Amino acid sequence: MTLKAIIFDFDGIITDTEPVHMEAWLSALEPLGISFDEDEFHDNYIGMNDRDMLDVLGRIHQHHFADSEKADLIEAKLLASMNMLEHNIPLIPGVSEVVPKLAQKYLLSICSGAMRSEIEFILRHLKWSEFFNPIVASDFVKRGKPDPEGYIRAVEGLVDRSEELLLPENVIAIEDSPKGIRAAKSAGLTCIAISTTHVIEQLKGADRIYSSLADVIFDEIC
Repeated sequence: MTLKAIIFDFDGIITDTEPVHMEAWLSALEPLGISFDEDEFHDNYIGMNDRDMLDVLGRIHQHHFADSEKADLIEAKLLASMNMLEHNIPLIPGVSEVVPKLAQKYLLSICSGAMRSEIEFILRHLKWSEFFNPIVASDFVKRGKPDPEGYIRAVEGLVDRSEELLLPENVIAIEDSPKGIRAAKSAGLTCIAISTTHVIEQLKGADRIYSSLADVIFDEIC
């Protein structure tokens, strides 16, 4: 089958913002006296949307977050992360060269556990807003990764944009986490993993694994 579209995860694939998210969460949670280290963040929270992360963090730290408290914390985390990103947007190596070229040949979409406002903020600063459509963010789905809902919605949006039927065989997903890989595969997509945030052994569920996006020869995928 012919490759027609690529759906990207965002954090860990396009941007190297996981350290920013960690610092933003620590800032938002500080008034509650809740903290965590890098190992806890990496082992438990990477690849999750903000709502699911707070659920897991609450279980680990024995704190029940009410819905209103979750909303306030997510807003505080968002503001903290955007303040940091205002001055520096760290991109994954190779992305700045690869993405504009792919946008000339394929339909591109984003399926991410980040908030849509955060994704759009970064894309505007990069002048990449026109490259990705649809953007399926955490506030657009009911269930985060590893649930396939986000990828299913992204494929549906790509069909609308292309004005023709796209089969799963025409679309690939690019992920960096086990949860993301499970979501993409459950949606019926070929999944390419990039080992930016997890070691290769943790990415075995992907169809192919690369160390860099620049190493992927997309014409050979389908």
